[in-house]
Amino acid sequence: MAVGSSSRWRATGPWVWAIACLLSVSGLTWAPGTGAADAVSTPSGASITPARFHLAGTEPSPSDPLRVWIVGDSVMHDSSPAITASLEATGDARVVADSSFGGWGLTTQAAWVADSQQIITTYHPEVVIGTWSWDDLAAGQNETAYTALLRRALSVWMAPGDGVEVVVLIEFPQVGPNLLWPAGARQRVWAEQTREQDDWNTIARNVVGDFPGHAVYLSTGSVFAPDGRFFTWGPGAAGGWVRARRIDNTHLCPYAATEMGQLVVGDLAPALGLAAPAPGWESGAWTKDPRYDEGSDSCPADQPPNGYVGVRIPHLPAYPVNHHIHRF
Repeated sequence: MAVGSSSRWRATGPWVWAIACLLSVSGLTWAPGTGAADAVSTPSGASITPARFHLAGTEPSPSDPLRVWIVGDSVMHDSSPAITASLEATGDARVVADSSFGGWGLTTQAAWVADSQQIITTYHPEVVIGTWSWDDLAAGQNETAYTALLRRALSVWMAPGDGVEVVVLIEFPQVGPNLLWPAGARQRVWAEQTREQDDWNTIARNVVGDFPGHAVYLSTGSVFAPDGRFFTWGPGAAGGWVRARRIDNTHLCPYAATEMGQLVVGDLAPALGLAAPAPGWESGAWTKDPRYDEGSDSCPADQPPNGYVGVRIPHLPAYPVNHHIHRF
């Protein structure tokens, strides 16, 4: 597997030091990193694996924008408005298809090949961006079989002559303890979910190495698992906290979706030849999308208990805190 280092994104934010101080006063240790290059679970420290890839054609421009297809499950569905806003804020990219929906996976959708070919034929995407969790169990039960299935998916998406040049697999955002589960089972279920999630992430990270220059794995650990901890809330710009994850601690609120969009555009835009995004996309109309306020699994304007420092994630290394996170 080819691994390279990334030094493209070095934005820093006051929230990082807020998290650091919270951990410090609680007797926890944290060594600040330097940005996206620290956002990984691999020893190399690369945020994109492989780091070097390029488009074969001319560089994207407002008159000929990069065409993007977003695919995945309900967590990607929560992320897609922010990813779309961040990429389109560059002026050089356009999301032409978003087929993310709850329950999507290669093992759950028998017609995924035909569906993929129809999307590619209709919308002519050049880049596919995806993440999903519905294959986690299959990935853990039979690594060899699922590796072959995921490799087949990338081969289908990038079949010669169909126009797709790059596939980006995103590390599935770390989930937290689901408060909708009975208290007695909550920790055990969370540990099992994390283990299964790691199985899929590992296979995805490895499979991209079979498509050098055309497939990449984007790590999210330092956004969604800073210092090996899970945060339901993130520090707000005016003090206090802003809810980042929904009640189930799996799906995303606009705060966490913004972090995903920031991560994607910050790491991929330079590699794909896109301009820097225009400011303001983080607070666009997409943040009011009804998907973020769906019944009991919503994003209430609440606050964590005093002294909140997140929750230690079971069976995970302590990823450095990421400087991508945007305060708003």
